[in-house]
Amino acid sequence: MSRRKFFYLKIVIGLALLGLISWMVDPQNILSALADVRVAFVAWAAALMPVNIALQEYKWRYLVRLVKPEVKAGQTLGSLLGGMTFGIVTPGRLGEYGRTLLIPDTPALKLVGLTVIDKFYNLGLTAALGLAALFTLPWAREFLGGGYAYKGTLIAIAALDLTLLYFALDPRPVRSLIYAVQLLLPKGDKVAQIAGGIDRFTSRQAVVVLLVTMLHYAVFLLQYFILLNGFTALNFIFSARGAAATLFLKSSLPIAIGDLGVDQIVAVQFFSQFNVPAEAAFNASLLLFALNVLIPALAGVIFVGRLPLTKSAESA
Repeated sequence: MSRRKFFYLKIVIGLALLGLISWMVDPQNILSALADVRVAFVAWAAALMPVNIALQEYKWRYLVRLVKPEVKAGQTLGSLLGGMTFGIVTPGRLGEYGRTLLIPDTPALKLVGLTVIDKFYNLGLTAALGLAALFTLPWAREFLGGGYAYKGTLIAIAALDLTLLYFALDPRPVRSLIYAVQLLLPKGDKVAQIAGGIDRFTSRQAVVVLLVTMLHYAVFLLQYFILLNGFTALNFIFSARGAAATLFLKSSLPIAIGDLGVDQIVAVQFFSQFNVPAEAAFNASLLLFALNVLIPALAGVIFVGRLPLTKSAESA
């Protein structure tokens, strides 16, 4: 299947998912909830959007400076937003790796290695907290019976979380694995360039990146909590559990463009565990998508147009 056909297939899947949502949630209820939303809550969530972007930009600049110490904040901001522009049209936002094209005078493959680090911390924290949240939802205990199967699952999740934390704090094992792969692959020089970006990533820097990633995640949970309460009352613990589980599952199912449709279906299902009306979960999820994905991606169009694409596939 060609890339173009694959892209259109993802659009069709996204539209089909949105159609499924219209069957699950009465569109009239969605519109009525939007009309009655407490605007101040949406404004507070929107006010956190620059904080969200600033944390992501700081982490990306911190990583890029491992291979280009003189990089400016404006360059990494443009690179980050441009990557979001590329990413919104790809499942799982794989297009975000296109941010490497927007840092001038730097080997693209070294930046790919740094992007892998960035994504690892994002996805690792999403999996660590999301799995725990997913299996503490009421349905999980009922499904597994609450006995040894349930307790064993929680122990397995705890073991996985500790393993991810170990790799997050000590990058040496991952670096060694990359070097081993380099020796096995026919184009080991490409892998070596990627490893060149990772090679300067030490345990001290790992702690900084982990802390910034946790702050970014906390802002996401807070935005979700504020938006949900714009439609219905829900305490922060329930909101955080539903949001963490939603983020994990939709990140595990990159089957639609920008994850649109998947996010809303999952949110409706998970937040129903806490008696949140379907239209409230749908609207909160859609507004969060607009604030954290759509608006930054539209802003990234400006940077993609202004910044020269200094690398090509050949030079990379």
